[in-house]
Amino acid sequence: MESLEIIILAAGNSSRLGQPKQLVVYQGKTLIEHIVSNALQVSPHVTVVLGSHAKRIEWTLNQAQLFPKIVYNADWEQGMGTSIKAGVSSLTNKQAPIMILLSDQPAVKTSLLWQMIHLYQEKNPEIVACDYGGKLGVPMLFSPQVRHELLILSGDQGARSFLSYYRDTTLTVPFALGTWDIDTPEDMAELMRKKN
Repeated sequence: MESLEIIILAAGNSSRLGQPKQLVVYQGKTLIEHIVSNALQVSPHVTVVLGSHAKRIEWTLNQAQLFPKIVYNADWEQGMGTSIKAGVSSLTNKQAPIMILLSDQPAVKTSLLWQMIHLYQEKNPEIVACDYGGKLGVPMLFSPQVRHELLILSGDQGARSFLSYYRDTTLTVPFALGTWDIDTPEDMAELMRKKN
C-alpha cells in the first residue's frame, strides 16, 4: 500500500518502567527496532515521533540500518495526543490513509498490519481498529477523512476519544494480545519470560 503513512509513537519517558521501553531488548532486537522493521515491510512511509530519550533511540535505529522519518515532539510531556498531532502535522500527503502504532506492543506483527490494510482496501471504512475483546485500540488505521480529528488531539487524548463518533464506519480486527504492552517492571518480567 504505497500511499499509506505509518506513525509510530515513541516519545514517552517510560516513568513506570524506570528505563526507556523503546530500547528494551526482545528476541535480539529493541522494541523500537521490531515495530519500525514491521512497519517498513508494509509501507515505505514510516514516521517515528520521539521526545524523551530521542538521541538514544535515533542512534539505535541508525545502528540497525533503519531510517524512518524522525519527528521530535517538544511537547511530549503533555501526553500522547501531542505526539499524534506532531506526527500527522509532519505528513505532506494530505490524502493518504494513516496508521498509528505504539513502540511497546511486542505482539504486533506484519500479519496483523496487512490484515488491517486489506480490510481497509476491501470495505473502505473511515477507521480500522483492533479489538482487544470488547475494547478498541491501536494499531488503528484512519482514512483521510478522519485526519482533522487527529490534528486536534491534545494532552493524553488518544484516538479512542473520538471513536464513538465513527461507530457506524469503524471496522475491527481481533487482536487479543493488544492489551500486552510494556509499562511496568511486571510487564518487563513477562516479556523476558516470552523472549524465546
